[in-house]
Amino acid sequence: MIIRQAVPSDLDVLQAVIQRAYRGHSAATGWSHEGELPEGERVSRGDLEGLLGAANAVLSVAEIAGRVVGSSLVVAVAPGQGEIRLVSGDPAVQGEGVGGQLLRHAEVLAVEAFAASHVIIEVLQHRSRLIAYYERRGYQRTDGSRPYPFQLKVPATFLTYRKELLA
Repeated sequence: MIIRQAVPSDLDVLQAVIQRAYRGHSAATGWSHEGELPEGERVSRGDLEGLLGAANAVLSVAEIAGRVVGSSLVVAVAPGQGEIRLVSGDPAVQGEGVGGQLLRHAEVLAVEAFAASHVIIEVLQHRSRLIAYYERRGYQRTDGSRPYPFQLKVPATFLTYRKELLA
């Protein structure tokens, strides 16, 4: 597997991978699914396009045998602080270490690209398996939280986790 910065020709397939990872029937058994959340787009192609040229963000893709199978996004949100978003793996490859490699890559990238001393990540409160995954990798719960930004049948809250990074 290789991890590289996304380019415009990746966006259609990348959007489809993210959608399969987070939404719909294909995501239901995966780590990153958002089961009770809306079935619509998780991220639009336009959103991804906007990230490619952003000075404060790096969108990465994971490839296996030339096929895009995952993503991660690092955003500089404040001096010394990065946020990791859109860590996704195609459900067909979940459980094969793609997410872990993308997470490690994003952490290194936060230091190298944005001089981050720490990163944060938000996780839906009901995703106990995913929370445990991040905790095993050194992420610690903060006091931060925010409600899911759209109306849902079941209220959902994002919990904020933080990890100190070694320079």
